[in-house]
Amino acid sequence: METVVGPGGALAAVVDGAAAPRAVAVVTALLALLALLVSRWPEHLDTAVHEGGHAFAAFLAGRLVAGVWVEADGSGLTWSFGRRSGVGLFATRAAGYLFPSLVGVCSARLLTAGKVTAVLILGVLALAALLLVVRNGFGERVVIIVGASMVLTARYCPDWAQTWYAYLLTWVLLFSGPRSVLVLHRARRRGAVGSDADRLAESTHIPAVLWVLAFAAFSLWCALKGAALLLA
Repeated sequence: METVVGPGGALAAVVDGAAAPRAVAVVTALLALLALLVSRWPEHLDTAVHEGGHAFAAFLAGRLVAGVWVEADGSGLTWSFGRRSGVGLFATRAAGYLFPSLVGVCSARLLTAGKVTAVLILGVLALAALLLVVRNGFGERVVIIVGASMVLTARYCPDWAQTWYAYLLTWVLLFSGPRSVLVLHRARRRGAVGSDADRLAESTHIPAVLWVLAFAAFSLWCALKGAALLLA
């Protein structure tokens, strides 16, 4: 472990080396599952990353991101303006359900390489960018609280605490991907309309149920791949 020093003093205690022992991965996986069962903060984190995926894809596609909303009931919304058809709109609509799982598996790859602090710092930078476009108070609180926890962990906590927290967040994202797709499927069975799958069906003429299956397949692949990396 080494310390990164800036003009104002220590910025972070950098944990860089080998991957954590398998016991850490197993225990943090169980803690993540428990958090998903007894707390709503993993759902709020998943929603923030989901909407952040929409916003990021819209930005890359050259669309104007008007705002992001993260609600206390677990729902979210991203408004962007641009062409009403084309690859940019497709990518923007598809990114939401893909993004938490994709972030989770990329984080797992970094943790396998021992880049613990990199996971926390990249997470802080991503949340700081998201905060610029969040438009409601609850969403701002979610982003600030999670981002602040990462900053405090990277700057003040010992290496083992950084490792445990980075692994916990990674597992939460890996597990949240399939869970959110299951929630989408149940909502559609109850008659809910206007989901990302429905909007993709409108623009591609491919049935929404196939988009739900695609989201499920991708999120399950990421969860299995991430688990294989973390438990290796």
